[in-house]
Amino acid sequence: MKVLIILGLPLSGKTTHAIKVNDLLDLKQNIPLVETGPFVFKAVAELGLEPNPSNVKKVVQNLKETHGDAVFTIRALDHIKANFSDRSVVILSGPKAKSEIDVIADDIGRENVVLVSFHASFKTRHSRLLNTDRKNASKGGKSVEDEVMARDPTKLVLRDTKELSYGLGELMALADYVINTENRNWPHKTFDDTLIDFANVIKQIIS
Repeated sequence: MKVLIILGLPLSGKTTHAIKVNDLLDLKQNIPLVETGPFVFKAVAELGLEPNPSNVKKVVQNLKETHGDAVFTIRALDHIKANFSDRSVVILSGPKAKSEIDVIADDIGRENVVLVSFHASFKTRHSRLLNTDRKNASKGGKSVEDEVMARDPTKLVLRDTKELSYGLGELMALADYVINTENRNWPHKTFDDTLIDFANVIKQIIS
């Protein structure tokens, strides 16, 4: 089993591609998408707390201080091994630091870890906040955050800065594959184009 880790700044298209790519792959079983986010909200719920930004931040900080920065990545990996060990590829979204990748590599072998980075310009990513698909997919706190970032682009800058502070930029630079999802400026890649690119990456991985 290979774990394909999708990387990218917010709205770069990584999750959308991970969801849609099965439409282009002729596989007996769909490639699962596992995200670390649900394990964060599960931890909040287990403490009987409301899943608001303040509580989420506190729980994340406390668990990372107690169990290390890779705590939610480890939980996601345990879930993958328990439920999808028979799959040739599983897509994982959420890791942002090299320490998280190292934990996975130590467990399943670096040769079974594949990093795929999605890239698009700031202007393009900000424009996607207004996409109908994004609005329909965003719920709760995420929906509120999207509305704030759509009104004020500097809020997206802050979000980018926060994610880069975790080490995301280093991981993106170390990626095994890069998908350019720029559809507003040159090279004007359509979603169909980039979805094919991603599908071809997966085909190469499992060949």
